[in-house]
Amino acid sequence: MRLLFVTFFFLVSATAWSQDKWSVRFEPLYGIEHVANRYPEPARYSTRSFFGLRVLAGIPMLSLELEANQSNGRRDYPSDNQKVEDQVQRGMVGLRSTYGLLSYLGFYLRAGARATKQKTTITDTTNNSQVVKEPPIAWDPYAGTGLQFAFAQNLALSAGATWIFPDDGKPDVQYTFGLTVKFGQVR
Repeated sequence: MRLLFVTFFFLVSATAWSQDKWSVRFEPLYGIEHVANRYPEPARYSTRSFFGLRVLAGIPMLSLELEANQSNGRRDYPSDNQKVEDQVQRGMVGLRSTYGLLSYLGFYLRAGARATKQKTTITDTTNNSQVVKEPPIAWDPYAGTGLQFAFAQNLALSAGATWIFPDDGKPDVQYTFGLTVKFGQVR
């Protein structure tokens, strides 16, 4: 019985795979993230916005996903006489599967790895002295899900949530909003 189920699953998957067209999709992104700020110590959580671009290549059932985004933030700590400015650049690479619920609505699952490059400038507001912290590039796994609403043949809106799992704490969360533009039906 198990062999029959596995054979049926692969036949259905192969049929669905062969009917999909390979394409490249671009998603300009805007998002909100809830992240740990490690400087100044002790670490504190904050919410900030980011912007970026996501590129998907493949068929909806299995696509390669590349994403780059950047956020800038500033936090003031008057009681500590400090101003903290962050510039964070991220690159993500992973896989994404999109499943249709209706002809115009679908959901997706995504997973992969994220690289983070961060520069934090801590300014003492009493004498304007600065300390710059640039930790090494950090690699963290991520997983997420979202919804996609197609409103034209090659255009869709998407909204999703992604959880990033750093080694040193609870997961960071990114909420994204995007506009997908699809190019090509290669086959």
